[in-house]
Amino acid sequence: MSTANLSRMLLSNARRFGDAEALVFEGRRWTHRDLDRDVNALASSLQARGFGPGSRIAVVANNVPEYLILALALAKLGGVLVPLNFRLTSGELVQLIGRADVQAVATVPEFAETTGTAVDLVSPALVRLALEPIDGWVSVPELIEGAQGQRVPDAELGPDDLQRIVYTSGTTSLPKGVKLTHGNVNANIHVHVVELGLSPQERLLNFAPLYHVGGTDIPGYAVWHAGGCMVLQRRYDPAAVLRVIGEERVTGMVLGATMLDMLRRTAEADEAASELTSVRWVIYSQVTRPLHLVARGLFPSARLIEGYGLTETCSALTYMDAAHIESKQGSVGTPVPWVDVRVVDEDDNEVPVGTDGEVVARGPKVSPGYLDDDAATATAFRGGWFHTGDIGRFDSDGHLFIRDRLKDMIRSGGENIASAEIEAALAEHPEVLAVSVVGAPHPVWVEVPVAFVMARPGLKVEDLASHARTRLGGYKQPKEIYLVDEFPTNPSGKVLKRTLRAMQPGLTPAWTHG
Repeated sequence: MSTANLSRMLLSNARRFGDAEALVFEGRRWTHRDLDRDVNALASSLQARGFGPGSRIAVVANNVPEYLILALALAKLGGVLVPLNFRLTSGELVQLIGRADVQAVATVPEFAETTGTAVDLVSPALVRLALEPIDGWVSVPELIEGAQGQRVPDAELGPDDLQRIVYTSGTTSLPKGVKLTHGNVNANIHVHVVELGLSPQERLLNFAPLYHVGGTDIPGYAVWHAGGCMVLQRRYDPAAVLRVIGEERVTGMVLGATMLDMLRRTAEADEAASELTSVRWVIYSQVTRPLHLVARGLFPSARLIEGYGLTETCSALTYMDAAHIESKQGSVGTPVPWVDVRVVDEDDNEVPVGTDGEVVARGPKVSPGYLDDDAATATAFRGGWFHTGDIGRFDSDGHLFIRDRLKDMIRSGGENIASAEIEAALAEHPEVLAVSVVGAPHPVWVEVPVAFVMARPGLKVEDLASHARTRLGGYKQPKEIYLVDEFPTNPSGKVLKRTLRAMQPGLTPAWTHG
């Protein structure tokens, strides 16, 4: 009997932690017994409508409990979830829904018009599921209520069976459908239980979109596996985050750099902000030294964890350990358990310590490849290793430093410039909170670096330019500096550099190289 089915944890948790809270959302609360009951009820209703092993259901929705209940009910049946970005247009949804070959599409009222248009264009045969009431759509809450007390056996699944298809954010190219298996998800669960020391007392505040691994896998399902509780928020709202941490005694969360700064500004403006000492861990990425100090001030009792991962690796590949968060600033940490990470040259040979190369990884968390894209799979997963497209290096202590993306290298006058090197230099300025550097077209040099900066109010941009001159060679110095309130990011907090490039021609620089 195969036992890899993600949903197997539900019955176990109902027996071990039955009366403990599993899910909280806008005043609604589920115990682990309640969650097991509702997932089984929905699975029973879906099964009665013909859904079963291999069935695929797409979801276009922000964070609501029925999203998670549907995901687990579908897993229980051996089906496949296809979570989609709710920011997409109907035309974009048509492409992704068609490629995924789904039998149903679920949404919420906020996105019903866009999603309904896409469904009409793909196929009138697609079942329309409403996670919250929508006229003319099949109500998921009613499906759950109408089958209370009914149970469905877990489909017998192995680690290679597909759990969901997650489309990449498309930061550098068109979205690819990443195949994540039950084995990938379970391995990721085990990693997070070990890395974070998850226990039944865990209370995760989850506002990362559920269509992304940030919402379901950092640590996501791992909190339930450990018997803990997920406090779900529909979207990120810094004022609500501050309030809920105190009300629900939240123990952990994941924050992007922009989110962290928004939280700081909200806390400074709100004298009644909640006590935040219940938080014992915060995972973030791309955080400068000043923002690290902001996080330390907000969460004095927490372990602050810089991390690095991708959709293709079911989230984290590396996490920073507590002992080195200060001494290894700028590093993304060391590889998580059960994962191998190497840095290789263009011929896939491992490079010496301290040398830049492409970061590659293998292990049970790593996806088997892309949906219906053999060429891309063969390229990215060649030789048994997933090639991330990121440039990094290991130091002598085994800590990984991400230097840049291969596609984010700036090519200026025949020189290759790592945007991350410029970012690191500018981030050393005490008034800089976050910085992102991109290449801008130039009639002579092909490209030149320009910098987008989030800063404290006291920053004098001329001082920042002078600071850059003392740390960077002339060809590496940014030719323009733009001051922005926030960066465009994907759900995991990664800055969308292609959006910055598109924004740049329409903005007025705060400083221009003379």
